[in-house]
Amino acid sequence: MTMNGINDFKIPQYMDIAHPNRGFFGYLLRCRCLSAEEFYGDFIFLDDGIDCFRKFPTVRKRREEMRAEWNGRINRYQDIFQSQLYYIKEELAQNFYDFMTCGPDDEVRAFLKEFMVGVRAFALHNTLGLEPLYAVSHVSQLSDKDLLYWPHIHVLWGIRKK
Repeated sequence: MTMNGINDFKIPQYMDIAHPNRGFFGYLLRCRCLSAEEFYGDFIFLDDGIDCFRKFPTVRKRREEMRAEWNGRINRYQDIFQSQLYYIKEELAQNFYDFMTCGPDDEVRAFLKEFMVGVRAFALHNTLGLEPLYAVSHVSQLSDKDLLYWPHIHVLWGIRKK
């Protein structure tokens, strides 16, 4: 049930997350989730550029507090953001789900740390000077139509103000 970092994922896709009802950072926390959505397999592993490896809060009020806090940090950054979506390879989806929901926290943290090493290495030609600001794993995210999105990891990149 071991995962191997960025090699377990498809080539990243890019997404505009400037949704007016969610904000830049609130989108990553999915505060407008459905009541049936489960959070026990999700981790916040990069928070404001710091590798913190916290479990995603299961209490909706705490997610809403974090969303407000994150959106309040918008003035720390320039207005250039890029969101990457790393979808797990199809043949590893069940392993990823099992690992993130049942794996020991220390092993999950080690995997996420290794994942970020790969993410940073992938951005070798980063001419804008973007850096990863926030990252969240989404293991069991539901869509608005109660369909399960493919397990993935969001990484939000941006430029800090000096």
